Amino acid sequence: MPILISRYMAPPGLGNPHCNTFWPVLFRHTPPFSLDLQRIRIETSDADFLDVDIHPCATASPRGIAVLSHGLEGNSRRKYILGLAHMLSAHGFIVMAWNMRSCSGEMNRTPYLYHMGETGDLATVIAHAASMGLPVFLAGFSMGGNQICRYLAREKVSPLVKAAAAISVPCDLAGSAPIIDKALGGFYTRYFLRSMRHKVREKAARFAGYPSLEGLERMSTFAEFDERFTAPIYGFASAQDYWQRNSTSEDLFAVRVPLYFLQSADDPFCSAACYPVEAARKNENLHLEITPHGGHVGFVQTGPLYYTEQRVLEFLREVWPGFGV
Repeated sequence: MPILISRYMAPPGLGNPHCNTFWPVLFRHTPPFSLDLQRIRIETSDADFLDVDIHPCATASPRGIAVLSHGLEGNSRRKYILGLAHMLSAHGFIVMAWNMRSCSGEMNRTPYLYHMGETGDLATVIAHAASMGLPVFLAGFSMGGNQICRYLAREKVSPLVKAAAAISVPCDLAGSAPIIDKALGGFYTRYFLRSMRHKVREKAARFAGYPSLEGLERMSTFAEFDERFTAPIYGFASAQDYWQRNSTSEDLFAVRVPLYFLQSADDPFCSAACYPVEAARKNENLHLEITPHGGHVGFVQTGPLYYTEQRVLEFLREVWPGFGV
């Protein structure tokens, strides 16, 4: 599939990638929750749980189920999730916005949190969606998008999954981790580690044999955190092993359902290898768009829809059977 020509233009003052990244977090107004919004709990095979927000379809009959996956230390109530959920609901989808372990507001029962390439929990949510008998659309942001790409390329994909979208995916983890660590003088890494430290403290207090917390407060890079916690908890030999085995840049050659992949050229989280141009040229299912600006999960524009939502809607009109206009 040829690389898509981007039409995105950042609003005045938001051409800076960090401004575009911060703007939605600080200033975006999202639609109010539907009174019919429900939170359900799905039990997992290892006696844990996943909390999922169900946004009802706003049309007379649903055309499908949309499963939305948030990013690192996000949750189902993040503005980027709510904006996309509102658009999809208005256009005929029942939306399932799920929370990764430890992200719903209630700590989970097992020692596990989540990681960049974990697909078992995503598959559990997809199976629940597929039980409704409707076609399924997947959309994920940053880490959630990385998990979707890995699921589509490496797992047994449900036949009801008809299309997907991945937004701002740092699909080269080894290359991206040090870039994030350095961006804005380490601001982003400090922001993420603040809540991640709290979570591993709680896990260490509850589970014997959890990795040592010694030096936790002095950690300032993802390499240190992943070496101490993520890698051993999930059975990887090291942080580098974890990054190499869960990067999805090579997986994009193997995706077999239509996948819209939106990336900004100035994403402060992404290395050069996070722009899968060669995969897009060789895989007709990969619809790659690289915008000149947009930051990380930014893509701010005026009007009711951000560029992400506008382009996902246009993509669905192109690939979803019977979508219409």
